[in-house]
Amino acid sequence: MKMSKLYTGIVLAGALMVSGCGSDDDGEYVGDGSGNSGPVVNNELKFATFDPFSDVVDGEYKTGWGKFAYKLSNKGFTQIISTLVGSSPTAYQDSRSDEEDNSDYYVGNKVFVKVSDEFDSRFYKLKFTDNDSFELRIQTDNRPIDSVYDIKTLDLSGVKKLGGNAKEGIQTDLDYDYFPSNIAFPKGSECYIFQETPSQSYYTFYDLGPREDITIAQWIINEKKNNTVNDLIEEKVGKNNELSAARYTDEDGDIIAAIKYNGLVYDAHYYQKGVTDDSNIDFTTDVVNCDQYNTVAANFLEEQIKINYKK
Repeated sequence: MKMSKLYTGIVLAGALMVSGCGSDDDGEYVGDGSGNSGPVVNNELKFATFDPFSDVVDGEYKTGWGKFAYKLSNKGFTQIISTLVGSSPTAYQDSRSDEEDNSDYYVGNKVFVKVSDEFDSRFYKLKFTDNDSFELRIQTDNRPIDSVYDIKTLDLSGVKKLGGNAKEGIQTDLDYDYFPSNIAFPKGSECYIFQETPSQSYYTFYDLGPREDITIAQWIINEKKNNTVNDLIEEKVGKNNELSAARYTDEDGDIIAAIKYNGLVYDAHYYQKGVTDDSNIDFTTDVVNCDQYNTVAANFLEEQIKINYKK
């Protein structure tokens, strides 16, 4: 499983999608962030996500569930990974070991940031601006990537399995088949959706993402053969604008992007300056996926996984 700013697309992704563990270095990018309402309390935001997984034991596939417990604070990010159900107490941690030490890339006009997906708080700096928003800076040795994130909170109290034919509602991890349809999140359960507004336009991709040994020109030809290509833009990006990139808008209004790096063309996500992520949060008109849980919801889900999960 890929954990990064591309949930899809920080570490927070529309996720916050961070990997690794934070540190206590004193160079933090800090803010006030105090107040009495919202999920940020005393300059801290806590949430958890869950991940079904498989690993190989004695030549056989075994399945289970892992858990990520996150804390965001002025000190950075911390993460605790645990195995809830698996072939051993550390099965989930072990299954992730072959994904370690890959890189995430953030590339724009005169900007190139390469960071390990094993999160290093030297390069990610957080500033809470109030109790439901924060600023994030990603920077290595040149210009940074800056974004503002609004935290949208959805009440999960009483929410049950949504069902495959649902046209509206909140989709959670309860929708897996082995959870019974009569259980519901207890009062006080919440989940969070992060909406990013970048301060500059940029592309992002990662080492394990889809890529091909072709040129950007060939990528464009292939896209025109298979998709509706509107508003095609080709440009140069990178620290010295040495990398070729392209993007277009498809028939659904989504931006499809690619960037050439180290001889390969990578599928990329494109974020436009000043444009807020359009992830849907209106569960009265559509199905909204929400799987970043507060402590009450996370404790309930952990209990249900241990009770109901059948290997």
